[in-house]
Amino acid sequence: MKFTRRLLPLLAVMQLVWSSSALAENYLSVGYFNGGGDVTAGPGGDIDKLDVRQITHLNYSFGLIYNDEKGETNAALKDAAKLHQIWLSPKVMSDLQKVPQLRQQNPQLKVLLSVGGWGARGFSGTAASPESRAVFIKSAQDVIQQYGLDGIDLDWEYPINGAWGLVDATKADRDNFTALLNELRQALGKEKLLTIAVGANVQSPKEWVDVKAIAPALDYINLMTYDMAYGTQYFNANLYDSKTWPTVAAADKYSADFVVNNYLAAGLKPSQMNLGIGFYGRVPKRATEPGIDWDKADAAKHPVTQPYFGAPERAVFSSFGLDLTKDSYFKYNDIVSKLLNDPQKRFTERWDDDAKVPYLTMKSADGKDLFAISYENPKSVAIKGEYIKSKGLGGAMFWEYGADDNNQLAKQLAETLGIKTKH
Repeated sequence: MKFTRRLLPLLAVMQLVWSSSALAENYLSVGYFNGGGDVTAGPGGDIDKLDVRQITHLNYSFGLIYNDEKGETNAALKDAAKLHQIWLSPKVMSDLQKVPQLRQQNPQLKVLLSVGGWGARGFSGTAASPESRAVFIKSAQDVIQQYGLDGIDLDWEYPINGAWGLVDATKADRDNFTALLNELRQALGKEKLLTIAVGANVQSPKEWVDVKAIAPALDYINLMTYDMAYGTQYFNANLYDSKTWPTVAAADKYSADFVVNNYLAAGLKPSQMNLGIGFYGRVPKRATEPGIDWDKADAAKHPVTQPYFGAPERAVFSSFGLDLTKDSYFKYNDIVSKLLNDPQKRFTERWDDDAKVPYLTMKSADGKDLFAISYENPKSVAIKGEYIKSKGLGGAMFWEYGADDNNQLAKQLAETLGIKTKH
């Protein structure tokens, strides 16, 4: 009996160690691949060049929805006979036929079709009634079966909000989305994956999505903890607040940690969340537009910050093919090849030890350091990976695989999370 009593604590410790090790091997790395083209990321990438050995899940992006919204500009989506069904472009269909080849690289790989994306229409109408939801669900089942997929991911940006008026939305979207997901889960059963991507905005877990109601239907939720470089915020995806480059308006004070905590407070379990990591950077809107504190009365007439880029700074980015009047998005591979390796050395690489991300500065005409662009590199990705483990999150999601530089970021993420795939 004495021997047994001594052995039991040892067995308990060994079991705890084994369990921790097992958990470490179960972190997810969900990579979105912009194969079909996206408003913010440009033309679709080449699936034949995709290396999926560092990830656990591939979200092929995007399928779209046949819709009758007035603002739809894609004539192919206006077919009334296919209203509420999933539309796949010829390239998407061709790429999805190559899924078996991807699985040869990584037999454990799970492949999902992601439907939606920024500016994608049709969600509000599709979710509005049992009949329209049934049409969409049957379409999703058909696509999954036809291409041998492991599930479907919905990227509705965003219920109720409607991408700030860009796409159709109603106040009923929140409840309708819950109904759509619950009915999808029932139709798909437990064998197929059902996931969504959700916005970083404070309103998302409070007003746009009923977190507690949808969680049971979902395998996991991808947090889009990036695209924060708006208003008076400098950083695209800072892990924590910066002291060196602070926001002015309180409503702009976003960080990945802030977003995670908002969803936790809304009732989402940590293990069901994947932290979003952007394989790109953004020039902050603060550099090119007045910063508005919308919490203040008559805010538009009294900007709290003024743009600090002049014609010379705009011209530099224009020389790299980026029109700052339209977009501020730079893929990581372009940041490496064009900005970090700029022959004229117009950028200086910096590290913000509070925000835990890199950024670049450039000199103004009077020699002042100007914040130029923030992004991710292997160091910041490793830190985000450690954050995922410390918070007990399910894993990571990243947008998007085609923007990586020789798989540097994906490999770093896999290494930090202990993801080992059998080849």
